[in-house]
Amino acid sequence: MANNYRIYRRRVDLGSRISQLHSTEQLAIGILDTGTPEQLIENLNWFVENMNYALHVVTQEDQLDIPAMQEAYKEVTFLVFTSMTFTGEKINAIANECQTSYFLIVRSDLLLVRFDGSALFSLMAEREPPAALAAILANSNKEIVPSLRSPFLNGKLLEPKSHLPSLDAPHPQPTLYPVMALGMYDRALFQRLRGFDERIHSEYFQALDWGIRCHLLGYTVKATPHLLMQFADRQSIIEDRSESDGFKRCYTKALSIEQINGKNLIRKYKGYVDKDALSDEVKKRLLWLQKMDFPQLVKQWKLPDEEQS
Repeated sequence: MANNYRIYRRRVDLGSRISQLHSTEQLAIGILDTGTPEQLIENLNWFVENMNYALHVVTQEDQLDIPAMQEAYKEVTFLVFTSMTFTGEKINAIANECQTSYFLIVRSDLLLVRFDGSALFSLMAEREPPAALAAILANSNKEIVPSLRSPFLNGKLLEPKSHLPSLDAPHPQPTLYPVMALGMYDRALFQRLRGFDERIHSEYFQALDWGIRCHLLGYTVKATPHLLMQFADRQSIIEDRSESDGFKRCYTKALSIEQINGKNLIRKYKGYVDKDALSDEVKKRLLWLQKMDFPQLVKQWKLPDEEQS
């Protein structure tokens, strides 16, 4: 898909430019401009002062005075979309432009309460690293909210269950996808998995589709208390799970393959079929790459209480 954004790159001094030719920066931080201009500026000031990583702001035309912002934040790259777009496309843009080993997705209307860099980088460098480390989320009352998800089919409907994460769990806890796509991603693996599906017009279904794809292809997504974010102005943190344009692409990719005796077979999921996704994604790619089917994923999933027992 053609780029729908303009890039205003950070102004890096010559010495830094030369050193970066010989090394890959470890982490980029992508700040999604989802709040007020005041919240974005407050966030940027905090990140510039506290986080020595490449900063990228993703915003929309006419939201900000970009020349003024560039002058005030010379170390920040701005990705400016020319029209309204969904979270997945914004994150794909960050992954395309950041040129780092990992990238962290945050929002301008939340606070990064806990970022234990050494622990997070260690988890991402394990022998079988997760595709992403999902953030644990808290509300304005500083209460941890159910931000773990497990796979579940309610009749014919994909309806992941929600669980409360433990801040005392000795190991990262499995989750189906990062809620609101908030978390730290392995950039190379993210792109190998082909990122978020931009033909799905829903933040929730984009994240769900990506997470299911990770697990069915043999990768994992984990949640860890080393990464904690708080919505300071929101007591209730609810995903919009309503059916939007392209949501059937998620159903088709998740549920159109049945594995029998280790062999993948096409099975049309009646009522929730996207013909393009079935032809271009399932038949051409997933059929040969998928390690298990969705019912197997549900069956083998360990819920949080089972993890801790």
